[in-house]
Parts: sequence; structure tokens; C-alpha cells
Amino acid sequence: MRSLVMSTVLLVFAVGPLLGQDPAVRRRLQQQVVERFMTNYRVQVALTEEQYVRFQEVTQRSFRARAEFEQRERRIWVALQGQMRPGVAADPDSLNTLMDALIQVQADRVEQARTEQAEYAEFLTPVQRAQLTLSWRRLQGQIEQVRQRMRGRRPPGM
Repeated sequence: MRSLVMSTVLLVFAVGPLLGQDPAVRRRLQQQVVERFMTNYRVQVALTEEQYVRFQEVTQRSFRARAEFEQRERRIWVALQGQMRPGVAADPDSLNTLMDALIQVQADRVEQARTEQAEYAEFLTPVQRAQLTLSWRRLQGQIEQVRQRMRGRRPPGM
């Protein structure tokens, strides 16, 4: 099971750059990761059909929300780095706005996690929710490992 998810994760992060970051291809590959994650989890904890339908709804919504948070946060970091360029005076008002936005993204993530867990609690047992949390953490770790490897292969400055 882990090797199947890992191979899909590798596909998303290894093939994506080779395809010129085509957003449609990248989204399709990411969707495959989500689908395989959900299928593997379903088998792992023996979800009923009803549980699986609800699980798919909540998980897909959750993955979309996480992607939106990541995009927002990335834009904020880029803007913050732009303000802090050497030799250029940073605008204090912009910095305050960016720092507030960064804190807001983090707060939004926490609120989304609370909402998500409350939704899962409606149809998953505590053991199933704990297994989901651990599976999600493993997937995130695998994704980060792949990202680290990919960064190690890039030429300096990229």
C-alpha cells in the first residue's frame, strides 16, 4: 500500500517538472494521489460504503482547502521576500499587512482542521480518525521527502 502511494507521489513531483508544470497535468496527477490515498485508507480501516462516500466528500474538500491555503501562503512569502530585498527599503505598512495575512492563513488552517475533524467524527470511529491522521502524516512526510530529493537534483539557483 505504501509503495503504491509513494509511487504516485513520486509521479506527481518527479514528472510534474518534466511536463513543464502544465497545471492540468499536475492537477490530474495530484487527483490521482488523493484518490489512491482514499482507496488505501478505505481498505486499511474497512470503511463501509456509506462511510466511504462521506469520507470522499470531506477528504476532497479538505485537499482543495489545503491547496488553497498553500497557494495563499506561497503568495504571501513571495511578497514578503520581495519587500525584504537587499538595498530596497521595505514598506512597513506592507510588511504589517503581509505578517497579518501569514498569521491569518495559519489560523484558517487550524479552523479548517477543526471543522474537518468534526465532520469526520460524524461517521468515523475515534480509531479510524486516528488512523486517518497517521496516514495523512505519513503521506505528507513522503511528499516532503520527494520534494527534498527533487531540490537536491536541481542546479543551484533554481
